[in-house]
Amino acid sequence: MNNRPNISPPKWADRFLEFYCKSEFLEEIQGDAHELFQARIATQNRSMAKVKFFWDVLRFLKWSNIKKSKRLNSNTMIRNNLKVAARVLWRQKANAALNISGIAVGLTCFILISLYVKQQVSYDGFHQKKDRIYRAWVKEVYDDGRVFFNTTTPLQLGYRLEENLPEVEEFVLFDQRETFVGRGDDRVLDQFNIVSANFFKVFDFEVLKGNRVNPLDELSSVVLSASYGQKYFGEIDPIGQLLPMQVGADIHDFIVTAIVEDAPLNSGFQYTMLVSLENRPLFYSDGMMKRWFDIGPETYVLLKEGTNSAGLNHKTEAMVKSLVDGSGAFGDAPVEEHYLIGFQPLTDIHLNADVPSGKYPVGNPQYVYILGAIGLLILVIACMNYTTLSIGQSLKRAKEVGVRKVAGAHPNNLIIQYLTESMLIAFLATMLGVLLTIVALPVFNQLAQVNLAFEISTDNVIYIILVALIIGFLSGIYPALILSRFNVASILRGGTVQSGGRWVRKAAITFQFLLTVFLISSTLIMRKQLKYLQSSDLGYSYDAMISVPLYADSHSGKVSEEIATAFKNADMLKNQLSKNTVFSDFGSGSHVFGSEGWVRLGFDSNTGNYMQFQFLIVDPYYLDAFDIDLVDGVKFDPALDIHKSQGVILNETAVAYFGLENPIGKKLPGDKFGDHQIIGVVKDFNFESLREEISPLVIVQNVLPIFQGINDFNAGDSFIPKLVFKYQGSNLSELSDLIDKSWSGLFPNEKLNFY
Repeated sequence: MNNRPNISPPKWADRFLEFYCKSEFLEEIQGDAHELFQARIATQNRSMAKVKFFWDVLRFLKWSNIKKSKRLNSNTMIRNNLKVAARVLWRQKANAALNISGIAVGLTCFILISLYVKQQVSYDGFHQKKDRIYRAWVKEVYDDGRVFFNTTTPLQLGYRLEENLPEVEEFVLFDQRETFVGRGDDRVLDQFNIVSANFFKVFDFEVLKGNRVNPLDELSSVVLSASYGQKYFGEIDPIGQLLPMQVGADIHDFIVTAIVEDAPLNSGFQYTMLVSLENRPLFYSDGMMKRWFDIGPETYVLLKEGTNSAGLNHKTEAMVKSLVDGSGAFGDAPVEEHYLIGFQPLTDIHLNADVPSGKYPVGNPQYVYILGAIGLLILVIACMNYTTLSIGQSLKRAKEVGVRKVAGAHPNNLIIQYLTESMLIAFLATMLGVLLTIVALPVFNQLAQVNLAFEISTDNVIYIILVALIIGFLSGIYPALILSRFNVASILRGGTVQSGGRWVRKAAITFQFLLTVFLISSTLIMRKQLKYLQSSDLGYSYDAMISVPLYADSHSGKVSEEIATAFKNADMLKNQLSKNTVFSDFGSGSHVFGSEGWVRLGFDSNTGNYMQFQFLIVDPYYLDAFDIDLVDGVKFDPALDIHKSQGVILNETAVAYFGLENPIGKKLPGDKFGDHQIIGVVKDFNFESLREEISPLVIVQNVLPIFQGINDFNAGDSFIPKLVFKYQGSNLSELSDLIDKSWSGLFPNEKLNFY
């Protein structure tokens, strides 16, 4: 006697066969498939037998075996299904409103987060040559463990790569500067970009008008973005107009040769005014154009077809050996092992935090992936909520199903009918979700500190329709299958009906709770992180502090004199503002704590090491304005001229970095610095982001002794001083008027900005 249990083939595969197979063939095909399945069970394991059964079902999926649809007017059937669906939703207004609003809110969150994720992952992906464009980086590796890794590069790097590497088709340099635009009363402080003349040949930014072939061909050419053309020339055609720009001590008239589209939001090249690199003698010193350890612009290379950056390493080593060797920076060690050049794909830059940022903005890839997952989970929760509610409502529609089946309705017709209801809810929810997205987008931009735009384009419309179809189908297919399988006899006798497998409903509800708990937990963790950021002791006081960027007289062309004139302007503004008792604790400094782009200087120490430090230029009151603690020595005394001319204050990290014991009265470990002495040491404070380790910091009033001893500097922000002070008033709306009253009396031709 055979006691082997009777094992049935997978029901879902059997139902799929019944769904497509003609009735006249079904019994024979199904019987053969079942016999084969039972025969395999005797000789094979269950899983393999089930897989082969499904393969048999697929093998019979032939045109001759597929059911032919009845000759009904499909348009009439669709209209009828929509009418029935609309009537059901109208009868169940509360339930329909709950389902539509739930999916709409989930879809709104999904669209907003999708816009953000799409922008982040598609940075500069629209360039036709993107797969051949790489950004060069340089890395200095010293034997004492110091590593200087930069994506801002020596000015000559691009030229040398083009000369020595046959794989390089072209190179582009991209730099950013600050200057005064205009003359006299009309001048404003603005930013411009220095780029290679072939910038628009390598990158696909559309030239809207003017010279479309070589817009930067002439030395005097300037290309404006569309918004900047409007800003400086209004309704006047800017092409051929003169745009005065101050370079050093002189004002140069540049001719507008082209108007280019505003930089797309998903591009790292956020240009406004572009001038040709052929003007480099105006912007860079002779030494910077020759030295390998001075960095400034970013260098991009376009490789020839069929090449990639992987095979360039040994060639860059040979180039470094021939060009950089002899600098003595690495002692007797082979320079090609310590001065490294590499290449990063263009589309990899924005979401690769392992490579330092330069001019090109770098995002955090973890935030992008986490946000994308959260957006998808919110949408899944909304859809599952609709599914579970629909399953609960299915019991109320049992009699409707029974009547339809008695009237001859096929289960497939019932499935289509109830899927139509689900699709209608999904499309209504999608329309509401789009409206909510448009309303919520400005708030989302402000919270996320981005500038996203939602465009009703063909691609977006197709994307939204596909999302609606997927939501409608996935949310409604399971309730539709349950409704279509109700037993007619049980319904008409008034018996109980089962609304699907209990384990499915329990699993769906459990999964919903798990996702909800995950999102709530994530929110609490983020809240805790924000609380940490808000409550962390940064080492200085910043409550109610105001920062006002100052202007400098740059006619001399000397950095030290520009800084000196800015400090004089700070004193004048301070004297005016101090007449109002709501302002106090004044100070002036080149940088504001927490800002980006601090000045970094490098020098050869007397121990033979190359060392770097952050640099801060202040007046005697700046450190007190922020209540920065002193651990040794004294702070700057405004009554002592020697403090102003020679005084240096270090933070604790700088003392350890320079290897100084009992630093008071000593000098920095370099041979070329001018007369100076260390007068104090302040407690370490987070002057940069909390994500960054505290760097060595040198604080001075006079820049000249320090500038004499450095080999290179790198600055992402202007070091023209800012005036800082505390606002003790209670009405923030009056703050602008109070500052502007003093500002306009002193600097009527300059624009006021404050933070």
